[in-house]
Amino acid sequence: MKLAIAIIDAFTNQTFRGNPAATILVDRFPEDFQMQQIAAEMNLSETAFVKPLEKNWFQLRWFTPKQEVPLCGHATLAIAHYLRELEVIDTKSPLIFSTLSGDLKISFEERLIVMDFPATVYRTCSERSQQVLAEIFCDRPYECLGQAEDYIAVTLESESAVRYFQPQYDLIAQLDGFGFIVTAIADRHQSYDFVSRFFAPKAGIPEDPVTGSAHCSLTPYWAKCLGKSTLKAKQLSARSGELEVCDLHTRILLKGEAVTFLRGEITY
Repeated sequence: MKLAIAIIDAFTNQTFRGNPAATILVDRFPEDFQMQQIAAEMNLSETAFVKPLEKNWFQLRWFTPKQEVPLCGHATLAIAHYLRELEVIDTKSPLIFSTLSGDLKISFEERLIVMDFPATVYRTCSERSQQVLAEIFCDRPYECLGQAEDYIAVTLESESAVRYFQPQYDLIAQLDGFGFIVTAIADRHQSYDFVSRFFAPKAGIPEDPVTGSAHCSLTPYWAKCLGKSTLKAKQLSARSGELEVCDLHTRILLKGEAVTFLRGEITY
């Protein structure tokens, strides 16, 4: 089997920043176990496989090193960038991805890629997860926002508390779902409104550099807290990355840039 592959750095305009995703355009999907093997071999937080259905309409699937997931923001941005670079889409018309999370509409504003995603809301997490959170933070201050889909989120007292949070992966892996978010309002005079970090050790992702899907729940929360619908977000991973987000109530818009780091071929 031979497959063309590209590694794209998403939510950045510089290589070695943002979140890298492997992107693969196929005529037909390989077997599920083969796609999972490729994702494990790439060992990036996400590997995206996309298959054309019609002009500007593709089926899209995402795999972590350990499992398929229903939604991924940075790999969606990455594959949209890759398809634009290959000149196989009309960037003046919407690009549609059919996914496990429904149809996702993508549009292009010069270098910016705009993704229309479903919004999610936090609901009370289980008593067991609350007990794990208490063990993670001990006597340090935090507020549990709850669980949105597979992600549990907490707010911390400051941007620096998020930046210097020391994850205990064994405890985080005991939480319900597979993703854990820490977030806080940005320090005064920053160019962004809120910050976050994201951890998913159960999915083979100790810390994700920039997580678009996490902002499906962070955006409605911070939009309500800060009283505005359009915000700027920064993820404080070692690579870091920035997003512009917009709350549309049941939907959100995620905007970002991407750059191609590598093109190659899988042969096996």
